[in-house]
Amino acid sequence: MGVRIATGSVLIALVVAWLFFADYAIFTMGALFIYMVAAYEMGPLLKFRSRIPFLVVAACASTTMFIVAPPGEYIVSGVPEYMKYLVVAGLPFWVLSVFLVKSYPDNTGWHNNKVLNCIFALLMLVPFLQGLLILRATNFATSPNEGAWLVLSVMALVWASDSGAYFTGRTLGKTKLMPEVSPKKTYEGLYGGVVLAIVVMYLAKHYSFYSVFGNHELGFLAAAFGAIIFSVFGDLVESMLKRLTGIKDSGKIFPGHGGMLDRIDSQLAAVPVFMSLYWLVSGELFHVAS
Repeated sequence: MGVRIATGSVLIALVVAWLFFADYAIFTMGALFIYMVAAYEMGPLLKFRSRIPFLVVAACASTTMFIVAPPGEYIVSGVPEYMKYLVVAGLPFWVLSVFLVKSYPDNTGWHNNKVLNCIFALLMLVPFLQGLLILRATNFATSPNEGAWLVLSVMALVWASDSGAYFTGRTLGKTKLMPEVSPKKTYEGLYGGVVLAIVVMYLAKHYSFYSVFGNHELGFLAAAFGAIIFSVFGDLVESMLKRLTGIKDSGKIFPGHGGMLDRIDSQLAAVPVFMSLYWLVSGELFHVAS
């Protein structure tokens, strides 16, 4: 437990430094590092014998993305509107993930198809990476830390949900949520996590930390609640993949915490779902399309 707490404290300090003290170029490098380590760990979960094939696929995807829309231009001339669709591309997968998780272990044939596995994995990772870059670039020219607070506030929804679920589940948890996928999760824990996340959501909203994503009230509520709920499925999807391949932890990069995927599985869903639902419900995406 001591190692876990120490590692968690260091990670929190690193995340704060990365968000608030690194310039946008360093932030981009950090986001890409997270993405590439997650891709490296993803290989075995996709039934590849080597970690290299999917790592190469993920590297090609991110390189193409950076060539089409260099992130450095986001803080100079703004984010290209068409890059929003890359983030929204992750939303259908996370909706599908609900059915994949709920049908486990009866429906697992899809996991034998490596091409399909790669597509699913890219839909988990690429929208998350692009989402981080767009969030951090928000109003960067006029307020360099506005995007940092925005990223932190979206991530805080997940941290609050996880923490609330953990403590509520330990003290009150009785009814198993999805025992075949994650035996320790309970409905009581889920409810406790949602309540704490809602408290954090309104606190961050009160201080305007959600920036432009707080301008449309209904869009914001849909985005925040969607991020909270789908963050649970981000965790469950990784748990399902680990059970399908007999892997306990995705990696060992963080002592006491496992791998990168073990740390960001919920964020993989929360970030693109938050942004996609806001754009869709507020009508901003349709406005751009028109």
